[in-house]
Amino acid sequence: MTAAILLTGASGLIGFRILTAALAAGHNVRYTVRSEEKARVVSSNPAVQKLAPGDRLSATIIPDFSADGAFDSALQGITHVIHAGSPVPMPTFDPTTEIFQPTIKMTSGLLSSALKTPSVKRVIITSSIAANLGLITPPTTVSASTRVPLPNPIPSTFGEVFEGYIIGKILELHNTDEFVKTANPHFTVSHVVPGYVFGRNELALDAAMMQTRNSSNNFLVAGITGGEVPFPIHGGFVHIDDLADLHLRVLFLEPKTKDIEDFGVATKVDYSTIFDYVEKAFPKAVAASVLKRGIVPTEHIKYESSDVETLLGRKLKTINDVVVDVAGQYLEKVGVEKA
Repeated sequence: MTAAILLTGASGLIGFRILTAALAAGHNVRYTVRSEEKARVVSSNPAVQKLAPGDRLSATIIPDFSADGAFDSALQGITHVIHAGSPVPMPTFDPTTEIFQPTIKMTSGLLSSALKTPSVKRVIITSSIAANLGLITPPTTVSASTRVPLPNPIPSTFGEVFEGYIIGKILELHNTDEFVKTANPHFTVSHVVPGYVFGRNELALDAAMMQTRNSSNNFLVAGITGGEVPFPIHGGFVHIDDLADLHLRVLFLEPKTKDIEDFGVATKVDYSTIFDYVEKAFPKAVAASVLKRGIVPTEHIKYESSDVETLLGRKLKTINDVVVDVAGQYLEKVGVEKA
């Protein structure tokens, strides 16, 4: 079937890859951005231009995603929604006003607008395994259905970005569960819950962007160019291609009930091994010190997401696939032969 999809987050790593996958599958996509400039960044990207979407692709400018009714007009005529546009924990962001509050307000506002739009059939919200793990990694196995108890009281301010990010994600899960129970929407809702997302990023157009404006790939690039990540990151990952496919697969599922069904994906990894794959795939670049072993500490976790391979009908991409894709793109951007 051909759907009319509203997509948030198209100017970010996850949303952009979902955008190109949806266009390649023949769907009509309307994406939301805060400015005309960001709309042009998306529409003019070579990966989008290659697909020649024509009038199947359009942008809606929403300067403030947190405003009341912000998504009302954007949803007109839309059948399916993917909300992949939640704030990421950038160190320069204010954890309260730029991370926690928008995370909550954007999702609740989008769901409220969808409730007023009869054409909407399904809403997919991109979350994070941090929402299932909480502020302190538990010793037990968790999954997408795990709900971390809310802090009591819920903080109104936060001391650092990851605290605001994680509590925002936890609260969003609880709020959306409650919305489905109490509002009885005419559409169904699911979360897609990824670990750290890595893979080729077509929005990174040069070497500098590969290292500094590359979303979660920044951690991986540090680990293969001699850098050091100053804190441990969760040892669960997903390739960006698999994540885009999962979003579209979940988008068109026919749920058995109107209850929320969530889908997590996080393959176990120890980041101390990533440079081993680089040495095998790109020995010349390693010998020339273009690629150098860095340090990426691992926060080991137990996350159950084996059902995703059944849903997709294939094996997920491995950490070797991830490293080769990211390192290969980096070598392209610095103008070094892939060998």
